[in-house]
Amino acid sequence: MASSNTKLRLFVDTKAGKVLFAEADKDFIDFLIYLLSLPIATAVRILKDKNMHLAGVGSLGHLYESLEKLPNSFLQPNQDKSSLLNPRAPVYATGIPLTLFDYDFEARKSYRCSSYYCDYMAEVPNLTCSNCNSRVDREMSYVPPSPANFPVAVEGGFLKGLATYIVMDNLEFMPMSTKMFVSLLKKSDVKDLDALDEIEVDLGVEEGLKLLKLSLESKSILTSFYFGDRSGLSDVKSMDSYPGHGPTD
Repeated sequence: MASSNTKLRLFVDTKAGKVLFAEADKDFIDFLIYLLSLPIATAVRILKDKNMHLAGVGSLGHLYESLEKLPNSFLQPNQDKSSLLNPRAPVYATGIPLTLFDYDFEARKSYRCSSYYCDYMAEVPNLTCSNCNSRVDREMSYVPPSPANFPVAVEGGFLKGLATYIVMDNLEFMPMSTKMFVSLLKKSDVKDLDALDEIEVDLGVEEGLKLLKLSLESKSILTSFYFGDRSGLSDVKSMDSYPGHGPTD
């Protein structure tokens, strides 16, 4: 499991007790896209393994446990419980900070039709090809889209590293500009500018797990993250100590 950290700058209305929005770089947005790419069963399993029970959507945890306890004899012969409980991530990228679980992409296999003239494939071996009725049993290994597999230099993650982003309380994000930054401050209706604080947060895997959990429970994720458990933010620093970090055009 990756242990690299990333940072997030929160703009907090301390009197109202809410996070208005945040400023983030590519690393944090890559992490959000990574969360979006996780199969729901994988997300539930990650939280279950960490004893982080879901509130509000706890039925997903119960659903996972029900399938886990169900005898294999109840499944169709072409279904595999392990695959249902541990589905493959549909996308993959290297260099994602706060990766929440280890996935062995080298073990990812698919199977091609045994007929030389047929290119049908399947995720499950030994099926009958729907095109030519041959067996689908030729094992194919998965090649992840890592930077090493491209002829030109490619960074890790999903996004290019040049932009800075605004992240809303509900995790909606967009490229940042000075005009947008000022507009968001005006729309936030902060009545006392002295109550507006800028806080830089260091995020590790533990905080990443909290964000995953909150993304399944809340519509005010950043507010719930910051105000809901201040003990999890032991390395918070006032932005007064970070000169030259203002918004960019």
